Amino acid sequence: MQKILDQHFDAYSTMSEASHNAVMEIADREKIEMNSIIVATSLCFDELNHQQGKMNLPAPQGTFIMGGLAGYPFVGEIGLSAFADHIPDGGAALFIFGPHIGFSRSGEIGKIKRVGQHRHTNTCGALMMVQEHLLSTSIHQIDPADYSMFQPEFLALRLLPMVDEIRSSDVPILKTTHLVYNEIEKEILALIQHHPSLLSRFPVYILGGIIINTDETLPNYFSLKTFRKL
Repeated sequence: MQKILDQHFDAYSTMSEASHNAVMEIADREKIEMNSIIVATSLCFDELNHQQGKMNLPAPQGTFIMGGLAGYPFVGEIGLSAFADHIPDGGAALFIFGPHIGFSRSGEIGKIKRVGQHRHTNTCGALMMVQEHLLSTSIHQIDPADYSMFQPEFLALRLLPMVDEIRSSDVPILKTTHLVYNEIEKEILALIQHHPSLLSRFPVYILGGIIINTDETLPNYFSLKTFRKL
């Protein structure tokens, strides 16, 4: 698996290693206990990103889930305000975020074999459908009455200025995944920075990157893009 991932990512670790190392570093920097750090995730709600065996996030109290399709933080300001109320006294917050993409054992990008399946299926299937929609000619403004299409249309509109970049890429879904990461990070930062009481009351850290899903019982990997205190 590592040989395949080395072809597409400069550096990566398991999701478990990346998240546990971040929590240990925060605890050391802030001189607090690890269980005083509450984790919010903005990950796609694909089950692969919420399986304890594949993720093993350091969150004994559970995680606060912010992400919708492709991991975009659709909970918005209301969701962030709710999360801010859940941080332990004297604790800290860690936001883990990013889109995901599958890599099969054979090196197929955007496909993995889930437990119990004999076939390979799309990952991120939702983002692939958004990309297909984006590359078509049917982008339109979001209809507030059609809530079922809000998230895919929103993502397609966000990516629309980069459509030529996606279309000309050697691996369009990998390019789309990286572009969606940029949009997620911008939105996470905007949400946090527009909530000044959160930053004034608690240490806040972000851990962002690409979640790499793999076949069956193999772990999820994580290609780090940012880890810092805000």
